[in-house]
This record gives sequence, structure tokens and C-alpha cells, in this order.
Amino acid sequence: MEVEAALPKAARDTVRVFRTGLSFAVCTNRPANLGNAVSVARALRESDELLVVVDLAPEEVPPGLGGELPSLSRVRILQNPGNSGLSYGRNRALEVCTNVTLVFVDDDVTVSAATVEAIRVACNEGTGIVGVLLVPRFRSARRRWWLSGGQYHYLGVHHRADSASPWGACMAVDAALASARGIRFREDLGRRRRRLQSGDDTTFLAELRAAGASQRILTHVSATHHISPERERLSYLLRRAWWQGRSERRRRSLLSALHKEWRRNVGTGPAQATFALRYTLGVLFVSAVAVGGLSEVLSASRGRESGGSG
Repeated sequence: MEVEAALPKAARDTVRVFRTGLSFAVCTNRPANLGNAVSVARALRESDELLVVVDLAPEEVPPGLGGELPSLSRVRILQNPGNSGLSYGRNRALEVCTNVTLVFVDDDVTVSAATVEAIRVACNEGTGIVGVLLVPRFRSARRRWWLSGGQYHYLGVHHRADSASPWGACMAVDAALASARGIRFREDLGRRRRRLQSGDDTTFLAELRAAGASQRILTHVSATHHISPERERLSYLLRRAWWQGRSERRRRSLLSALHKEWRRNVGTGPAQATFALRYTLGVLFVSAVAVGGLSEVLSASRGRESGGSG
């Protein structure tokens, strides 16, 4: 893989035409969600592989894990030593995948065969980053007044096709290029149990683009993100926004993130919320992000003081 990534771009593109295999990775610490990976397994070709990275301690893994998946040699289950976080699992998949392209699919996402084939075509054309439209499937038909659309990114779904960009819930990346350049997912930005850090995917993609990867978002196909009822709660979304602020501070992008969060929340969305509601939500969620950013500043300051006193 490293040899291939070191080739000139034209040569790498030629190699991809003949290497149509895709590696898929599903990282999970929720065994009950593993059934969603069946949608990926069913779409595998002979040259493909599916890596299931289990982010739990061995004693936490229920018996028969993976029984829902087909008994294929190209389906591999990788056991982490414990709950090490989403970024750790993604990096492990990068290390062991056998194909040029690695497609990350969240454990609560399902994809169709048509979506997989559209990703395959785009990657074989030489695109280094491929995303698809992420659409939500809510279990409850009840409309939540605090979900106008501007908060959908907290759930890992797009609410406008014209402004969509590749996100980690379903994205293909040039794993060979990442390996050759030493590009990895930042573990301080990846979720770990109840710590809802974010931005490891977009930070990784930015570094991959800087290394020469092209990017494309496919809006004619989609992946379905299944939203659990607890993630629809206002308390969860505000906690998610608070962690977003902490993550943006770690990325040194808090100020620009606050502007982006404001534009998202006050913009129009699928719920067609009123002007007053959109601006109320804007104040609410931007405040949560700002408080999270301030918390990160204070936490880092206490850490420096503690280190200095030692």
C-alpha cells in the first residue's frame, strides 16, 4: 500500500482502475447494533473485505458476537483490548485493511447495494475522498420542536444536499495515501463512551486533502442513519453541542465554529421552523458550544497548573 501511494498521481489512478476491491470498517462498542453491518456484508464483492472493530474489553463482548454476519472469509472481527474510542478503532482499520480504499460505516448506519456501487465507481475514477448523503430515520413519528434541521449535524446527518460534505458516518478514503503520509484520526477528537468529542473525521479529511486527495460528495445516493430515541432528546443534543465546543477548542477553531453553528441553527430546514424558533435555537445551541469551548480552556489551564506544580 505504501509503495502504491508513493507513485505519481496518474500512476496511482491507473492502479485503482484495476484494483476495484473495497475495504469496509464498522467500529462498534454497541453489539446490539452489529446487525446493521449486514447491509454492508450483503454488498461485498469477492475482492472486498469487511472489518468489524469491536471497541470493548473481551469480557464485555457477548457470546456469539457477529453471528448475524455471513460466514465469509472476507469478514474479519477485530477485538480491541478495551474501550479505546472511535478514533482508535478507525486507526486500527487503517492499519490492517488490504485495499487501497477504506469505507467507514457507523454501526447505526445501513447502506444499499446501489450506494456501495456508486462509492466504488467514484473511487475507481481516482477520487481520494467520497461521501454520500446521510439521511435520518427517526424511530418516533413525533416532531421535536428543537430539531429544525440546523441541529442535524449533531446526529451525523445532512439536512441540505446543496451544502453536504463527507462525514464519518459513511465515507470512503484513500487508505494507501493516509498510510504513506502518516495521517491518522486524532484520538482526542473521537468519541469514547459518554465523551462525545467530535471532528476526528473532518480533521482527518482535511489532512488527506492537504496531501493531495480529491474529494467528492454523492448526493444521488444515500446512507440511512438510524437515530435512537435517546439521541433525539434536547438534553443529549445540548450535551453533544457542549462537546462540540470542547472539540473545536482542541482544533483551535472555536471562533469560526461559533459562526458556523449560528448559521446552521438559524437557517431553514426540513421542519420549516418559524423565524423566532430558529433564532431561539441558535442562541441555545451556540451558547452550549461556547460554554463547552470555555470548559476546555479552563480544563487545559488546570492541567498546565497541575503539571507546573509537580
